[in-house]
Amino acid sequence: MPRVKPERKEKRRRQIVDAARSCFARQGFHRTTLQDVFAEAGLSAGCVYNYFQSKDDLILAIADDRHERERQALIEGSMASSPNDALKRTAKYFIDEYLTEAGEEKRRIAIQTWSEAMLNPSVLGSVRLGFEQPRREIAQLIRGAQRQGQVGADLDADTLARTMVALFHGFLLQKLWDPELDVGAYLAVLERIFSALVPRGS
Repeated sequence: MPRVKPERKEKRRRQIVDAARSCFARQGFHRTTLQDVFAEAGLSAGCVYNYFQSKDDLILAIADDRHERERQALIEGSMASSPNDALKRTAKYFIDEYLTEAGEEKRRIAIQTWSEAMLNPSVLGSVRLGFEQPRREIAQLIRGAQRQGQVGADLDADTLARTMVALFHGFLLQKLWDPELDVGAYLAVLERIFSALVPRGS
């Protein structure tokens, strides 16, 4: 039997994950069946089972893909000319990715994943990983900004990073509840918050 080329294998895996993401966003994790995913992907059960054995596997695969995209964005953001600019670039990435009209599917998946984490230890582990990675990177950027006098040295970097992530999570929830919320206004407030972090006299 001929071996499947890695590129074709990855393309098929992506097809299945994208189908699962569409189903989950439309129907929710618990109302979606694997049969729904087979139909959405246009693939046989046997083909899908070659890649994923359960809905949990698909949920975790979606989360892993998201974490990898965010990791790359954090790396790119850290290459900005200054730590403060890196923080702003990072914030803009998450806003563009999750809080715009194009991010509706991602918002729906995110809130379902957080809810599922309360019931499923594997998903909880994935959610914690997805939180800790950006938090650590943001805290590192804050420490860099503190060393350059762009953020007050009296602020705890880890706590400030958690606060920034919490602001984003809170607005993501609000955007789900009210799609008409003004993302531009949110970004403007963030800019003011960044400005307020600069020590007086700097």
